Amino acid sequence: MKKDIDLYYIHLFNDYSGSPRVLKDAIDCNVNDSKHTYIFTSNHSGFLDSDNNRRVNIFYARSSNRFIQLIYFFLAQFHLFLKLLGFLCLSRFKKRNVILIVNTMLPFSALFAGWLMKGRVVCYIHETFIKPDVFKRFLRFFIEYFSTNVVYVSQYLRDNENFSKPDKLIIYNGLRADFPAVPTFNKKSKFNGKKVLFAGSLKEYKGINQLVKLAEVNGSINFIAALNCEQSDFEDFISKVDIPSNLSLLVRPNNLQDLFAESFLVLNLSLPNAWVETFGLSIVEGMAFGNPVVAPPIGGPTEFVNSNNGALIDSRNIEEISRFIEHLSSSYTLWSSYSDYAFESSKYFSAEQFKKNYRLFYNDYLLGIIE
Repeated sequence: MKKDIDLYYIHLFNDYSGSPRVLKDAIDCNVNDSKHTYIFTSNHSGFLDSDNNRRVNIFYARSSNRFIQLIYFFLAQFHLFLKLLGFLCLSRFKKRNVILIVNTMLPFSALFAGWLMKGRVVCYIHETFIKPDVFKRFLRFFIEYFSTNVVYVSQYLRDNENFSKPDKLIIYNGLRADFPAVPTFNKKSKFNGKKVLFAGSLKEYKGINQLVKLAEVNGSINFIAALNCEQSDFEDFISKVDIPSNLSLLVRPNNLQDLFAESFLVLNLSLPNAWVETFGLSIVEGMAFGNPVVAPPIGGPTEFVNSNNGALIDSRNIEEISRFIEHLSSSYTLWSSYSDYAFESSKYFSAEQFKKNYRLFYNDYLLGIIE
């Protein structure tokens, strides 16, 4: 480990969604001295809390009004740029090398600041479905011309978000480090319980309305939704939607591992026409607890979901998903075969494998270039 590196991790909005969770796993690899590792993120609760590294809070606010949200976004970029630039100038004044890991396409001002200070600038890309197109082209311009490296979370993303100037690498996401290395679950109990788990948000493009329809159609099956949302958004949702009695909605449950362990099937219902899953963390997490899965027939999930461990089905096809649930329910032997394949598939995405890949990238590649 080089001693003269200042390492900066940048993520705009700290919450409990997938991209800060993956960044947290990268940070926990401890590739640099914590005294010289900085985390720039918003002052919100999320996966980037409670870290031994030096945290720097930046402005970030949200609004349901798209115009106001755009203003907030650029204010956040301006604040991030000025604050980060000050830290980078100090690093350079002390004659220290600089590496920036900029999480997602959004913090474009961090890319520019890192480029200005001649740092090694890595853009960690998790997403592809950004609207409107002109906004995405704007973000891609900064990645193309101001980043030195791009890290993708799947081959699908690498193929669909290509850049000509930065060096490119795929590091597949891993299971959460706080999940047990060998999860325990009772297969007979899972099959008999017939609990179907959805882990996502209340965003329409994540398929929450399709989940409600599935529960309505499959009245004998218990559906559980583990929702990453604010309490106010949850209350607004349930005030407008008639929730079936066999659908339980849980806001940010702290027993997610237990829910996976008790489930019979895990759903990812993202709408292919509105949102492309570039990896699908909840899918792999479900598989690690022996759950067959239903995933979209496009994007990252197609790289590891198949007819042995689940089904690739467009979430708008409620009848086909219902038939798959009925198919799995028909026989314990059949379901058990899917469960075993799902569990085996998850082993390719262990937390240890992720750490190994990330450390190789940082220690052997990035530091090798600096040396």
